[in-house]
Amino acid sequence: MGILLIPSLLGLAVTQINLTISTILASYFQGGPTYLFYGMRLIQFPLGIFGVAMATAILPSLSSQAARGAIDELRETVNFGLRMVLFIILPSMIGLMLLRTPIIHLFFEHGAFSALDTVGTASALLGFSVGLWAFASYRILATAFYSLQDTKTPAIVAVVSVMLNIGLSLWLMQWLQHTGLALAAALAAIGNTLMLLTILGNRLQGLLWKKLGMSLARTGIALLPLIAVSSWIGGSPIWQAAGHSLEKVAWLILALVASVIGYFTIHHVFQSEELTHLKLMLRRKIRKSSSTT
Repeated sequence: MGILLIPSLLGLAVTQINLTISTILASYFQGGPTYLFYGMRLIQFPLGIFGVAMATAILPSLSSQAARGAIDELRETVNFGLRMVLFIILPSMIGLMLLRTPIIHLFFEHGAFSALDTVGTASALLGFSVGLWAFASYRILATAFYSLQDTKTPAIVAVVSVMLNIGLSLWLMQWLQHTGLALAAALAAIGNTLMLLTILGNRLQGLLWKKLGMSLARTGIALLPLIAVSSWIGGSPIWQAAGHSLEKVAWLILALVASVIGYFTIHHVFQSEELTHLKLMLRRKIRKSSSTT
């Protein structure tokens, strides 16, 4: 267990290592560390609720399947985990990108936090958001490797990711300042995820790519109403005006509710397997809660 634990710590800590590097380099820019801090807090909200939770939930199944040598079942479970994570994370990613200014304006722009700070934090959030899908997918892929008792591969890939982040950070910060550091961390996460995805796919003789592709196609179509509504409300000039707090809250709630309804409605029309699984999970949760009360 000790031998397996040491490299796994490095693999799981790669995101925090990259963020620490970004924060250190951001100190060269006024307000840089603060912008990265608040931007990453918003990224970690959907990541912690869905990405980490899904990886934790499927670990027992993956470990059992790996121990029995049931590669076909393991392949299906990894595919399911990726599909479910992307089903939730992709709309979260697009929503954060398009509604970044309204969200930061309402939650943070008070007291010493000025409109200029909102702009700086919004640009950092945009940079981080590019890699949100990769941050979440990495958890699923790393969990699959750990179930195979392979903690070295994620650790080696993590080292490559850190080096990639350093190189991209030093390059992009020259042109985009703190936003370049956020984007570098996101691109390093994407590189990390793609490397693990390729290696795991080769080891498992594929990851049911067609099934994953069809799921992504459905999600892409379902994102269209979300993009339309969020672009319209996120681009409103009201977010640059002072006051109107209740009106702004109402607009943001409208954007979130309309986007969610539009997204799930299209998945319902497609009879999406991911939506069906989500409904089953919610029903089980409700039944469990009611049985304990």
